[in-house]
Amino acid sequence: MINVHTHIFTTRHVPVNFLPWFIKPIANFAVKKWMVKLLKIIGLKSSSYLVNKFLNFKKIGELKSQEEIFKHLSGFYPSETGLVALSMDMEYMGAGKIPDPFDQQLDDLVKLKGQYPNEKHPYDILPFIFAHPERPNVLDLVKEHIEEHNFAGIKLYPALGYFPHDPRLEKVYEYAETNQIPVMTHCTRGGVYYQGRLTKERRTDPRTNEIYPKKSNKDFTDIYSDPDRYIELLNDFPKLKLCFAHFGGANEWDKFLSGSWHDKAKESWFWKVKEIVCNENWNAYTDVSYTLSDPKYYATLKSFLSSNERLRKRVLFGSDYYMTEQEVSERAFGINLSGFLGDTLWHQIADTNPKTYLNSKINQL
Repeated sequence: MINVHTHIFTTRHVPVNFLPWFIKPIANFAVKKWMVKLLKIIGLKSSSYLVNKFLNFKKIGELKSQEEIFKHLSGFYPSETGLVALSMDMEYMGAGKIPDPFDQQLDDLVKLKGQYPNEKHPYDILPFIFAHPERPNVLDLVKEHIEEHNFAGIKLYPALGYFPHDPRLEKVYEYAETNQIPVMTHCTRGGVYYQGRLTKERRTDPRTNEIYPKKSNKDFTDIYSDPDRYIELLNDFPKLKLCFAHFGGANEWDKFLSGSWHDKAKESWFWKVKEIVCNENWNAYTDVSYTLSDPKYYATLKSFLSSNERLRKRVLFGSDYYMTEQEVSERAFGINLSGFLGDTLWHQIADTNPKTYLNSKINQL
């Protein structure tokens, strides 16, 4: 099987202001669990959830190396599993300096790629190179890691401060389409987002020149991630192998499930992603990472997979480790979902489809 969506970067690869200010002191107290309980008791349930969520993030992220995190991740899976490791370039998100810069993160991934699989750990690491439009010589960086270091694909995260059709990425898309290199893009509200100043330039769509009004960073960066932002990009690069991570996100599944068509249910990102993936003019995929950590969505997924042949061939299993550990254990995610879907559908999304998406980069998994 193949998990197409995991992360193994450490907290040394994220900006110093990445986590909320109150997490660092709490994490140093032996009473941190009591802090979570106390917040619940006094009626601050949402605050207790956020504290617990960030502390779980730190628990794994503070392991000493990407290799340690990868070993922890592989321990949840049967041998000879393929694990896509998505690098993250957060240098330009306006959240302060990064202790270990992006090139160090990449160097470590290159070393890991050369070490795995091995006799003791028969797991295949499949790194994706992050392509940020503000990174100098981004196309050269992408080519180097795909061609010289056998990275498996390209990672995007527009919520970090750019439109997906940023002209500085056009050559990257051309390269990916021509060589059928898989691309994975973040597509859900929330998550990591740009924390710097939202200048007029950052609020201007580079294709239409529309200037979007100011909002809070958290809300504005959803504009970057909206599936609608990819329509013209896909028209320009119809053979681009593009995966929309998270299938729109949990809140958007709720919006679709709870609203009638008259309530604009078709405007949910779940529906938008589904329509893009099912469009035969494009070469799009989606994965179920993080979103399907909640079992309440299992039946919806199974229903759509069973009734729509094209969608069934283009949905991929991914967990979003170790982000998902904030909600459910990695093992529980895979076992619970596979048990509900049954062998045929599980094999489709966790083996057949990922191999098609990754193409020649799977090393005969």
